[in-house]
Amino acid sequence: MKKLTREEKAAQCSKEIKATLILAIICCAWHILWALILGKSGTMFLGIPAYASISCFGQFIIMVIGARILLNKVFIDFDYDDENAVEEGGKAHE
Repeated sequence: MKKLTREEKAAQCSKEIKATLILAIICCAWHILWALILGKSGTMFLGIPAYASISCFGQFIIMVIGARILLNKVFIDFDYDDENAVEEGGKAHE
């Protein structure tokens, strides 16, 4: 577990929030894109409209891949409690 100052914790939380919102926006864009492309075609897939099937299955894949990327590249393991926060000098709060 990484020891971070309050400022570093705030910066890391902001980074994680922004990355998660970007992934959510990508998923919303995926739904809207397929609704616009296949919405009026009337094509059916697995008994439901094709745009709904493609957007749901595609979003699941995007979310799984996106979550893996976020976990490996963006998120870090640190303690959110202030009790264990590192001061600017490098010592932990007692």
